[in-house]
Amino acid sequence: MAGSDEDRDFAAEYVLGTLDANERAALDAHLAGDAALAAEVARWQQRLSFLNEEVRDAEPPPGTYANILARIDTPDGNTVVELRRRVAIWRNAAIAVSAVAAALIVFVVGAEWSTPQKSLYVAVLQGEGASPAFVAAVDLKSKLIVVRRLGHRAPADRSYELWALGAGRATPQALGVVDAAARIPSERLGRLDGTTLAVSLEPEGGSPTGLPTGPVLFTGKLLSTG
Repeated sequence: MAGSDEDRDFAAEYVLGTLDANERAALDAHLAGDAALAAEVARWQQRLSFLNEEVRDAEPPPGTYANILARIDTPDGNTVVELRRRVAIWRNAAIAVSAVAAALIVFVVGAEWSTPQKSLYVAVLQGEGASPAFVAAVDLKSKLIVVRRLGHRAPADRSYELWALGAGRATPQALGVVDAAARIPSERLGRLDGTTLAVSLEPEGGSPTGLPTGPVLFTGKLLSTG
């Protein structure tokens, strides 16, 4: 952790919670005697605090823990096997979430260090009850909307198209077709605060009408990092 770039990256991952146990313990040990590193962690906590705005507290149903213990204590081993299978699923889901966090680091680290905080907006687009499918960053200094696909590609004869909703818009505003990655001029957006980004499934090449013609599959609110 000697170099400032390495400190910055470790601090970002520390705040996002993507370090493994050994790396986190090592950074905890450094924090006590390294004021500069502690300040870097504090800056990242402030920088990424907006992500918590979209997260709601959730309480498990009453008796959940007792029910888990009761199912584990069954005479046959089938329940334990099933629980192990579910743990594998949960582990894979955690890996997917870490991938999203890493993508956000790429956007925030890549753009923010050359851009004032209030000039950077990010959004994670996902469907109802689904994993994140796209992540987008709006960098007003470079005047670009950078979009990266995290989920499956569109069918061979279809295209994903990006739209801006809300913030005084009477109808969805077409921003462009997005595939694995896209770079779109940010001037198309106009107002950012209160804007939601959406992705619809359209005929190959995009909507022929200027409005969504297929289902709107993924949405995400633009949030300022400032």
